[in-house]
Amino acid sequence: QFCVNYKNGGISYRSARDGFGFELDWTEFYTTTRKPSAGEVGALPVSGGVINGNLGIGTPNILGGSSIVLGDNDTGLKQNGDGLLDIYANGVQVFRFQNDTLESKKSINVTGRLTPTDYGNFDSRYVQDIRLGSLQYGQVWNGPGFSDTSGYVITGIINGNSDELIDGAHRRPIQKLIGNQWYNVVSI
Repeated sequence: QFCVNYKNGGISYRSARDGFGFELDWTEFYTTTRKPSAGEVGALPVSGGVINGNLGIGTPNILGGSSIVLGDNDTGLKQNGDGLLDIYANGVQVFRFQNDTLESKKSINVTGRLTPTDYGNFDSRYVQDIRLGSLQYGQVWNGPGFSDTSGYVITGIINGNSDELIDGAHRRPIQKLIGNQWYNVVSI
């Protein structure tokens, strides 16, 4: 049976009776003027939706649930837990995104500049500053003077009476700053 409603353009039909002899409900034809919603035909709306089960793009999914495979059957994205998004290539996990961490399971090759914003994890291994330490005076004329001490440099010579003999000398240690700690340098 067909029912045509010319007033609103609707066309409906029913074709059979149920097991008790009653006619089934009318079924509507969709047309260009009476388009179905995504929910009416079991599709996802363009503005969002929920997929229950696996999603594969162009191929069946072998990465398991909560994953999307791309191109072939073993490369894609997989959610491996709350806040864990993993990237797979050829069935092998190669990268993980986590709330506060990016974790590479393979070597990373950078062809451009890599500019970190926090150097704290490796700055402590490098010299951050150099300075001369506390001043020391030693009497040279008629006194002990200085022996050759590792890491010290002479910073001043004194001849107070302007004769041909040096009266005293000043020296300071050379110091380097590594990881918030000052160290005296050593001589080879």
